[in-house]
Formats: sequence, structure tokens, C-alpha cells
Amino acid sequence: MVGSGEFPGLDLPGIDASSSLEGLGPVDLHHPTQDIDADGTLDTLTTTGPEAMQVWTDYDHDGIADQVSVVEKDGDYAAWEFHHHSDGTTEWVRTDQGKIGE
Repeated sequence: MVGSGEFPGLDLPGIDASSSLEGLGPVDLHHPTQDIDADGTLDTLTTTGPEAMQVWTDYDHDGIADQVSVVEKDGDYAAWEFHHHSDGTTEWVRTDQGKIGE
């Protein structure tokens, strides 16, 4: 379920592996702390809460998250990509999901 209480102090939505992200829209990634693709530019922010870890990445360095992955403490995981369509619409598309170890 999309919410904002999972990671207090950040402007990132709290999501879990079963979230649809329908209607979420673009997510600003203001202060990334990791360089996940080793190109010399910080592009990723990892957040942790009592139930899950989220990894938000801005591959094109435009300040908007392009991908998010969630791993829950019970092993459920999911990943989404943010798509910009030619008609001007946007959406988060789930690219993977499952349970670690299965």
C-alpha cells in the first residue's frame, strides 16, 4: 500500500511489495547518497524502515526516480520502473516480484 509513514523525514512514499503504485506519479529524488551504476554521480537513495528496505534510483540524473525496488523483512520483494509515454502520460510499471529463496 502506498503511504508516507514508513520512512519519516523523507519525501518518499512508503510502499510495500504488493503496492500497485497506480496514480503515484513522479517521485523526486533530491539527495541521492549512492552511485549504483559507478559513473561517478550519486543516483540512488536507500531507505529502511521496520518492515522494508526501498532502493530509489535516478539513472538519467533528472531528479526523478526511474526505478524503485522493495525488499520486505519477510522476503517479499518487488521492483518498478517509471515510464514516460509519448502521449505525455506516465506510470510505474512492475518489472519483478517474488519471495527471496523461492
